[in-house]
This record gives sequence, C-alpha cells and structure tokens, in this order.
Amino acid sequence: MVKPIQIAPPSARRSRGEPAVVRLRRDLLLGRYRPGTRLPPERELAERLGTNRNTLREALRTLESENLVRARQGDGTIVLDWRSTAEINLLPSFLAEETPADERFEAVLTLLNLRERLLDEVLLRATVHATRDDLEAVEEAILALEEARGGEFVARDIEVYRRFVIASHSLVTVWVFNTFARIFVELGERFPSLWQHDDAYLDGLKRVLKWLAEKRPERAREEMRHVFEERGMALVQLLRPEAAVAERERARGKARGARR
Repeated sequence: MVKPIQIAPPSARRSRGEPAVVRLRRDLLLGRYRPGTRLPPERELAERLGTNRNTLREALRTLESENLVRARQGDGTIVLDWRSTAEINLLPSFLAEETPADERFEAVLTLLNLRERLLDEVLLRATVHATRDDLEAVEEAILALEEARGGEFVARDIEVYRRFVIASHSLVTVWVFNTFARIFVELGERFPSLWQHDDAYLDGLKRVLKWLAEKRPERAREEMRHVFEERGMALVQLLRPEAAVAERERARGKARGARR
C-alpha cells in the first residue's frame, strides 16, 4: 500500500529562527488574526516575532504585496481576507502550512487541472504555429528530462512544458505559463516527492511531440490528456489514496465527454 505523503511540514521542524515574514504569514493563513482587524503595533509585533522593527516593516511590505494585509497611513495594518484577495503565487505557502487538509488537496488538483486546460490550448495553437526549431527545442528538453537525476527533475520537467508553450507563439500564454512555472518550481523545492520519473511518462511526452510534428492537434491533445491523467492519478495516490478511485472516474468521464 502506498503511504500518503505529508504536504505540510511537521510542526517540530519550525523554530523561532524562521524569518519574521514566514511566521507572520503563517499566523495570517491559520486565522490567528481575523480579517478586518488590525495587527498589533510595530513594537509589540516585533517583540512577539523576535525581530527588529526594520525587519518587521520589510516583512509587512512583502505580505502587503501578497494581498494578505494593507497598510493605512495613520490607521495601522489591516488584515485582509486572503481567501478573496490573494493570488495564485500564495499557493506554495498555503500548502506548506497546517491549513485544512481537504483544501490543500483540492488546491493541488485544481492547479493541475488548470495546467491541463492551458496545455490543451497550447497544443491546438502549436500545431499551427510551431516551427522546426520549436519542435527540436521540445525534443531536446524531453531528452534532458530523460537524463535528469535527483533535484534536476523538477526544473527539467517544467522546461519541457515551457518549450511546448513557446511553440504556441502566444505571448500572453507564455506569461500565464511563467506564473504557473514559478509555482511548480517552489512546489518542487518544498515537496520533491510529488514528482515521479518513469518511462511511461516520458514516452507519452514523446508521442505528444510526434503528433505535433505531424500536425494532428486532436491526437496531440488526447495524448497530453492521457499523460496528465496518469500523472494526476499517481499524485492523488500519493496525497490521498482513498480519493484515487473517485478521481480516476472523474478523469474518465471528462475524457469521454471530450471525445463526443
């Protein structure tokens, strides 16, 4: 039986040596400060976090850029409702904390589904716009992934998809993917167990490339959906073995709908 992996680090690993921004972000994500309330005054908060006021101010600027708080001149720092104000780049931090397990699991699946939809559109465009150089770059990226060892795998895996996206010759799509890529890089650093390297996965990517080269978009998209389905099932099995059967049925239903 596959043992579920833990997608939040054990509390025992946390210490007061952590940066103030990490500790304060955790307090916000775990609801220790309610939305709409003010954070404690700087002096009090700095003492509580074991840091100085300059470092605290830098941490608050970071958290404001993440839409977790908002500083008001003369009115302190207001806690925002991050569930409605935050952006997708908060996801790795959300997954790393002891937020509700069901929400963390659902967040990972949603991210993977969004990537699948993006790549579906990418392949449709790439069969029309990809050049020979684009396809050769994808092939080189797959070969580099095949040779990846240890910590190299996440970055090289992302590079394969980046090359598919570049082959679509859509500037906005490239920008959207770059946002996804930063998230996956951080997820890979925090949770390397989520990435699996096997021959079936690599063979699937090679078939996607083959159909692209032959200008057969439906076959390329179908193959990529299969790649994502198999990869997703492996991920679900790691995260929540009891949910694997239901997720597989959902994926099969979606595939049947796509063929109609």
